[in-house]
Amino acid sequence: MRPIHDTLDWNLLRTFIVIVQEESVSKAAVRLYLSQPAVSLSLKRLEERLGQKLIERDSHRFRVTQAGQLVYREAVDIYANVARLAASVGESDPEVAGHVSLAFITGIQCRFLDSVLAAFHRRYPQITFEIEDMSSQEVQHALSQRQSALGICLAQSCPDNLDSQVLARQRYRLYCGRSHRLFGRDSLPMEELKQEAYVSFGSEQLDGVLSPLAVFRAQHGLKGPVVGQSSRLQEIQRMVMAGWGIGCLPEHLVARQVADGELWPLPPYDGVADIDLHLMWHREGRASVAETTFIEFFLTSMAKVPMEHRLTTGIDVADAALAPLAFDDTP
Repeated sequence: MRPIHDTLDWNLLRTFIVIVQEESVSKAAVRLYLSQPAVSLSLKRLEERLGQKLIERDSHRFRVTQAGQLVYREAVDIYANVARLAASVGESDPEVAGHVSLAFITGIQCRFLDSVLAAFHRRYPQITFEIEDMSSQEVQHALSQRQSALGICLAQSCPDNLDSQVLARQRYRLYCGRSHRLFGRDSLPMEELKQEAYVSFGSEQLDGVLSPLAVFRAQHGLKGPVVGQSSRLQEIQRMVMAGWGIGCLPEHLVARQVADGELWPLPPYDGVADIDLHLMWHREGRASVAETTFIEFFLTSMAKVPMEHRLTTGIDVADAALAPLAFDDTP
């Protein structure tokens, strides 16, 4: 009989990783753009090939067996090694080269981030990048699977296999659009907002990454109907500006729209909540040379700019390309 490593379909492992992460065959099928029967068949084939029950599931529970947990850990390592092959081939040259994959949530506006990318490219022009736009949960999945070297996302906590630093702190405030009945009104009491229609983020739940916004609504009795919802910040902004209802947005991101009279700030005037953007990367040091170079460059740059200035302040691109790093505090 041929050994298992000669006959195992590696795509089965990829499918199994997603099933475990989604804790659902149906959700895994959606993420993989496959039919539910196809994903179920892949799981069955993998279990038969390994001779072990990997997942116990019925209509009420989903449990990864001990064997399944072992297979999951090994499968993630296998895919991490495969992902590094292409980058490693290009790094034999004395000049640092290779490829770096990044995973960002949508709608990031951060001058520090932009300046780091510009400075790094000037110093290491042979390194190429791919930036994937995804949800915070997907960012963490990509990092855990080592599909991305570095990620930026919102998070209530950091997964055990990842390291994290706060990149920046965003203050969220309530706004309405120009056509809304509250537009242009100053010194409004909170009572005025209690029955107003609301535009909500999909993760604006008590167990979501934007839970502080949900807590705020509950504490202040904002019980108006949710008339629009999206996981993308740009679409929340679009619906609020269209006058559908009130909604929370990062203050720095919509400053121009407020100045142009397209959005109007609502109470509480000191803001609803401060929510952190997290920089995350895999804890185990098995990154490629290009990935390690970028991560170290990013962290060194962060040490040069205080967190409270990073949304509006960047490092000096010209100086950073030559070292030592400096930062530009011009507005």
